[in-house]
Amino acid sequence: MKKIVIAALGVAVLVAVPAPAQASEPAFQKCGRVTVDRDAPVIGRASRFVSAPVPTVWRMHTDIDRWDTWIPEITPAVTKTPGPLRRGSVFEWNPQGMHVTSTVLTVEQRRCTAWGAPVGGIDGVHLFTFRKVRGGVLVTTEESWSGAVVEADVPGFQALLDTGLQDWVQRIEDVAESR
Repeated sequence: MKKIVIAALGVAVLVAVPAPAQASEPAFQKCGRVTVDRDAPVIGRASRFVSAPVPTVWRMHTDIDRWDTWIPEITPAVTKTPGPLRRGSVFEWNPQGMHVTSTVLTVEQRRCTAWGAPVGGIDGVHLFTFRKVRGGVLVTTEESWSGAVVEADVPGFQALLDTGLQDWVQRIEDVAESR
């Protein structure tokens, strides 16, 4: 219980009120048994409510070969493993001028994906979750970066990751809601 002193008209009264509830959001997102690297020096998260059906958002997210239609800065993005996105699928893409080969760690249909990739001294783990809510879907992305390169400039890499994740979920919202 939190105690608050209220002073009005020259009279002080002590009132006990319940403490505000803490956010119930989990500390880390999960996709199957996969989470980000909880010990990484840089971990970012971004969420957006998207007023579109889960299948629309899911198709956008998992159709990697068409990412260039809504994120032209990371092209080309190409799947190297034929068939639907699944554990072990490999895809290549070019975010922020880096050539990245990512391997899918897990997929839960219309619920979440996780992939990992080492690039330029950074070990990254990237999760997306899709939760159906009234009127649409809550899209959350979470990513961890570790490695000596990251440790040399944690504030700089944190800012870079936070900006990138916010941009990604904003684009999902903008494009999915226009379809």
